[in-house]
Amino acid sequence: MKRLLVLLMVLGLVFTGISAVKYPVEVEVSGTAYFVAVLDEEGIDLAGDIKDLSVTLLPSSGSKEGVGIKVSFSIDVLNTTGQLSSIEVTTPLLDLGYYKSACNADNYVFYGVGSEHIALTPKLGLPGIGLTVYFADIVKNEVDLDEATPDNNPYFDDAVGLKVSVTNLDFFDITLFGAFYDTDTNPATSSYGYAAHLNLTGKDVLSGLALNFAFASEDATLKYLVEASYNKSFTFDPVTVTLSPYFVYSEGKPKFYKSSDGVNWDRKFFQIGVSAEAKIVEGLKIFGKVTPKYDLEGTEFSLAAESGLSYSSVFATANAKISWPDALASATDFVVTGDVKVTAVEGLALMARARYVNANAKFGYNVEAAYTYGPLTLGVFYGTLETPYNLSDNDVVSIAFPSSGNADILDDATWFVYLKATLAF
Repeated sequence: MKRLLVLLMVLGLVFTGISAVKYPVEVEVSGTAYFVAVLDEEGIDLAGDIKDLSVTLLPSSGSKEGVGIKVSFSIDVLNTTGQLSSIEVTTPLLDLGYYKSACNADNYVFYGVGSEHIALTPKLGLPGIGLTVYFADIVKNEVDLDEATPDNNPYFDDAVGLKVSVTNLDFFDITLFGAFYDTDTNPATSSYGYAAHLNLTGKDVLSGLALNFAFASEDATLKYLVEASYNKSFTFDPVTVTLSPYFVYSEGKPKFYKSSDGVNWDRKFFQIGVSAEAKIVEGLKIFGKVTPKYDLEGTEFSLAAESGLSYSSVFATANAKISWPDALASATDFVVTGDVKVTAVEGLALMARARYVNANAKFGYNVEAAYTYGPLTLGVFYGTLETPYNLSDNDVVSIAFPSSGNADILDDATWFVYLKATLAF
């Protein structure tokens, strides 16, 4: 509690100090307050908190015209913890930001770098030209202010990145990112790496085309990636056809990249997605998609396919889909999913979902009813599709009917009744 009080005092002093010199100040506070009670055959569990609380101070002017400072905090009131999130300084010459988080400046070669970082963006005054310099702190507390090159740590242990963007060309927007970094976290040693990523995004007649070229050198090993994708839709009323070819050829993978965002380092394949959607009547659509794929390493073909329909109106939505992960390998290895939601009565939602996996002949389902009145929601749930939420994390604030797309099918059905209240501010 003392730490929270100290933080609030600091906020008060900052606000008072800015006000004392007669700078107009805007204070923004946002977050979500919630509580939830869940009852099942084993008893009742309760949880409540204020999450994602952010306090931002925005002086609308500084000592010079056009200068501003934005300070953001994240505060967990009930756990009495608080920390600085960022400090951003805006001037006519440059923008400078300090962020108490890893640097995610480039998904291909500079993602998840360090634990804190700085971004400096000079205002070049050149239309369509942007430049940002990043510094990420990988190894903490290695700086020695008493000796320039101490015997125990003469190495640079962090990371520097540079991004240049060009948006004033006719057919492409260009982004070039370069980075130099240490790949180990031992302050007494170093293993340097460097990387670069060039992105070309088509526009005008080349809209939908994206080209990516990347390389990294780490541990005396060169890693590289060549990637091309295209997405183009053609409408023949009432049918829309979309073509989406994709190619990637890559050797190895760098230390800092976003693996969960479809960056296919160390992959080699080519595929073409062909999808079609047709509007049958108002609110009703049918769709289908096939994606033939050729693995350049395994020299194997595969064919993903799906087909289904969707319906949407003021009072109800419904979806049904059948999909094959690889129809060539097994035509009987398919999954059927479906869901329906009815909201004909104001405040009342009736929902049902189902999932059938033909490979193991397993069927799962969920049914749920929920009534919402203002910030309060009372609901009842029953089913065998695994629910993605629990009371042990902050996601309880967003209790909602789970997707059946890839939910595990449980052997036994579960039920619970819940009451929740949420208030965003």
